[in-house]
Amino acid sequence: MTRDVEPLLVNWWRAKNEAVVRLAADGRSDTGAQARDARHMQSIAMFVRQMFVDAGLAESDVSVDSIIPGYYRRSKNWDVVAKHKGHLVGVVELKSQASSPGNNANNRIEEAIGSAVDAKAVQELTGAFGNLGVWAAWCMTFNRDAESGDPIRLMPAQKAKIRFPLDDPAFQIMTYASQYAIAIERLISQKVYDAGWMLITWVNDDGTIGHAEPIRTATAETLATQIEARVKFAMQALSDE
Repeated sequence: MTRDVEPLLVNWWRAKNEAVVRLAADGRSDTGAQARDARHMQSIAMFVRQMFVDAGLAESDVSVDSIIPGYYRRSKNWDVVAKHKGHLVGVVELKSQASSPGNNANNRIEEAIGSAVDAKAVQELTGAFGNLGVWAAWCMTFNRDAESGDPIRLMPAQKAKIRFPLDDPAFQIMTYASQYAIAIERLISQKVYDAGWMLITWVNDDGTIGHAEPIRTATAETLATQIEARVKFAMQALSDE
């Protein structure tokens, strides 16, 4: 599946850079360009959507950039929403970090937790999504060059605010990329999310695009495998409807 991922990242970088150019032409900085201009994520969204279709769902049952009810808020936009016979099969959130991780990494992770909690609350308290429960995946595409790769150290002013020891060994030598990787791994292991995908990308000196999938349980291949299993379950469970 590596060869399938590479074209997605070529599109990701092209669309991201085009967004920066457009903002500059409008007299705005590139900060948050990828958040304000979602075109850089369209190829990845369609790629994940196709996983559900390849697993057996009808094209009309899998949509991108769709809205579903929230519980702690009126509604929530998910990047991919899959249904079968009116029941929710799965939702997928796609995020990226192309710049300024120091300002945004913690917020991205907090948003991920909140989105999963919100969707599950809707189902548990209202049953709005049908009979299959909530199956959710969270995916992160991270620009390796958004940080130096050096461990992130707490500043003296931050250390002065610590009230309990920060002694989790996983975070003793941490970069923003590794924090995302740890978060996705734990979101899956703690069943906050059912599946995930961690994709790190960069531009080589010769202009080619490189990428890595650092979590063995959260690759494009494992995501496709888990989606296939979920779709098979949904179709069997709803076969009599």
